[in-house]
Amino acid sequence: MSIIGEAGTGVCKCCVGGAHKGVAESLEEMDFQRSLAGAAQVGDVRRMRELLARGAEVDGGGESGYAPLHYAARNGHVQACLLLLQNGAQVDRRTRSGKATSLHRAAFAGHIEVVKVLLQHGASVEAQDSDGQTPIHKASMQRHPSVMKLLTESCPRACRILDNQGRTA
Repeated sequence: MSIIGEAGTGVCKCCVGGAHKGVAESLEEMDFQRSLAGAAQVGDVRRMRELLARGAEVDGGGESGYAPLHYAARNGHVQACLLLLQNGAQVDRRTRSGKATSLHRAAFAGHIEVVKVLLQHGASVEAQDSDGQTPIHKASMQRHPSVMKLLTESCPRACRILDNQGRTA
C-alpha cells in the first residue's frame, strides 16, 4: 500500500487534496523510493528480492508506464535486470507515452552489458518507439558505437528501419 493510501485521513487528505502540493509530491516520491521500481532504479537487488517475495508486481509501473526493468536498464544495473527477467518481467514492455522498451533505454544510455542481457532474453532490436526509432537509432544518437555494433550484429535488418522522420540509424 502507498504512504498516501496508508495515512488517508486528516493531514494527508488535506495534502492530497491540494492544500500542500509540495507535501503530496514528497509523499509520492517516498512511495516511489519504497517501490520495486525505486529499488530497480538504484540497483538495490537485496531490496528488490524482498519486495518480490512480498508480492510486488514485477511489471508494475507508475503513470508513465515505466516498469522496474526500464529503470534498471536505463541506469545500467545488470543484476537488477537479471533478477527482474528471472521473475517474469516482460522484456519488451513499453512505456505509456514514448512507447520505449528497456532495450531503447539501455541503448540510449550506452549500457552494453545490459543490452547483452536484454538480447539474451529476447528483446526486439526492431521495436520502434513513438518516434519510430529503434534501439539502434538511440545508440546512434548518443554515439555508442559498441552498442550499435552489437545491435546490428544481432539483427542486421534493423539498420534499414526508418524512423518517423525517414532516417535510418
